[in-house]
Amino acid sequence: MPISLRVIIGIVLLEAVAIWGLIAYLVVEEPGELRVTGYIAMYAVALTFLAIGLLRRRRWARAPLIVLQLLLSVVGASLVAAGAPVLGAILVVVPVACVGLLLTSSTRIALTPRRDQ
Repeated sequence: MPISLRVIIGIVLLEAVAIWGLIAYLVVEEPGELRVTGYIAMYAVALTFLAIGLLRRRRWARAPLIVLQLLLSVVGASLVAAGAPVLGAILVVVPVACVGLLLTSSTRIALTPRRDQ
């Protein structure tokens, strides 16, 4: 397994754990905000399944993960504009780095199924 794929898996797992933690916080502190919690829960479920797909080296996990990471970077850009520059910058830099790693040739080769199997 190439180092780029290991880093991507670590990033996606860290994002999934962080978002599940945010959901737990929202359920406890803001129980009336079900729409926001549900929207964030979709990210958490998707990131969890995509991390599992990457761990199993499934090729299908790459494209949805690129789209999801780009959506997270848009959320980060809006946080920067809304007055939370540190959190917003993290949500811009980390997903863009993840997309860059997903587009490397070593990751693509690692996710390509072998013909001898």
